[in-house]
Amino acid sequence: MGVPLNAADRSTDNGGARNDAPQVVPPAGGHRIVQIGTPPTHASVRRKGGRVSWRTVPAFAAGVLATLAAAVLVLCRGPARADAPATDRIVRWWAAAWLRAAGARVTVHGLEHVKTDTTYVVVSNHQSNLDPMVHLRALPLSLRILAMRELFRIWLLGRALRAIGMIEVDRASPDLGQIDQAAARSLAAGHSLLVYPEGGTTPDGVIGEFKDGAFVIAVTSQVPVLPVAIDGTCRIWPPGRTAIHSGQVRIVVGSPLPTSGLAHHDIPALREQARDVICSARRTLDTTTS
Repeated sequence: MGVPLNAADRSTDNGGARNDAPQVVPPAGGHRIVQIGTPPTHASVRRKGGRVSWRTVPAFAAGVLATLAAAVLVLCRGPARADAPATDRIVRWWAAAWLRAAGARVTVHGLEHVKTDTTYVVVSNHQSNLDPMVHLRALPLSLRILAMRELFRIWLLGRALRAIGMIEVDRASPDLGQIDQAAARSLAAGHSLLVYPEGGTTPDGVIGEFKDGAFVIAVTSQVPVLPVAIDGTCRIWPPGRTAIHSGQVRIVVGSPLPTSGLAHHDIPALREQARDVICSARRTLDTTTS
């Protein structure tokens, strides 16, 4: 869930106060670039035996408190209001709280490709548990996520996820009919869907093969696919670890891939096209940092 562009994002002129509102950077080569967050100070210390982050405990504490607060707010509003703009503001506030606590500084390239009045199936590579927070905060869309069943088993969080309209997926034995129906309802309500077609995070950040599910949904509903590349979250919160270090996250939003007129036999080509766009964007990011 991510930060609303209201009180939590307000800048002040008060000696060094944080400013977490998105910062628009002059475009380079015609691309719109937005930066979110401000550089943290002294996110880690050196100790004998390696680098130890003191950020981990306060980051998790802040994240858990934000999760509890957001869950209570969502449940108080009830499922009948799941599609209201206020629900999206709560979700964005939650995401921003996590990113601020983790010391993640997010730069977004390519927002000119996003039309806020269009619904998409957003597909992205998956580096870290922090990825959903980054996407929810950075993309100016009403997003619902295909999320693993394990999250829905967590007390209070699971109820809140269902109330918001997030879609439960059993990765071991997915109910494709149920997923398709839930996705169709979400898209019809004006929400875009965020899907990680690799099916999980990759420990080394290398982009794995994509599964068909997201593209089946896009073709069935005839909505465009929005390819998004993300880089940097695996260094802030590595997969399979609890330590959190502050750092830079970069997102590249590609041009939407139309699905109008496509049929089921076109899904493999659409899947590979989206993966090629994301891999190319990742290579570009790697080049600019090397």
